[in-house]
Amino acid sequence: MRSILYRRKAAIEMSMTTVVVIVLSMTMLALGLTLVRTLFKGATLTATGLNSQVQNELNKIFQSGTSTVAIVSEGGILEPPLGKSNAVWWALVSSDEGKYSYTFTIDPAECASKGLTADKLKSWFVGLTGSISMPANSNKENKILMNVPTNAPACSFELRLEVKTPSGGIHGSDNVFIKPRKATLFG
Repeated sequence: MRSILYRRKAAIEMSMTTVVVIVLSMTMLALGLTLVRTLFKGATLTATGLNSQVQNELNKIFQSGTSTVAIVSEGGILEPPLGKSNAVWWALVSSDEGKYSYTFTIDPAECASKGLTADKLKSWFVGLTGSISMPANSNKENKILMNVPTNAPACSFELRLEVKTPSGGIHGSDNVFIKPRKATLFG
C-alpha cells in the first residue's frame, strides 16, 4: 500500500515539473517574440526616418538655389561602417527635360598610401555611372550602393559626382569624403 502512495506522489511531482517547464517555455517564447517584434518595428521606423532626413537635407541644399547637384552628407563627410552595405544618396534639380548622364569618380587621397588604388575603391561601389530621365523643372533623388570590406584600412578618399546635360554640357558637380569606420552594435 505504501509503494502505491509513493508512486502517486512521484507522478504528481513529475506532472508539476512538466507544468512548470511548459509555463516557463511559453513565457520565454512570448518574451522572445515581443523582442523580435520591437526590433523590427524600430528598424522600420528608422528606415522611414532616414528617408525623411535625406529628403529634408536635399530640400535644404536645393533651397539655396545655387546647387543643381548634391550628395547627401554631414559636413561633406560620410563614415560608412566596415563590412556593411551602405547607400550614398544624391539628387539633381533640372530645369530642362531630357536624359542626364552621371559619373562618379574616385580620388584615393590618403588611401593610396595604404595600397588602395582608384580601381580597387571602385570595386566597392555599384552604379557609379548611368543616366536619369528628367521632366522639366523637377528634382530626383538617387543612390549608389557601397559595400566596404571588413578588412578595409582606416583612410579617407574622395568621391566626386559630375552630371551632364542632355546636350553634353556639365549640369553640376559635387563631392564628398568617405572615411570608413569600424561597425558598432547598431550600425
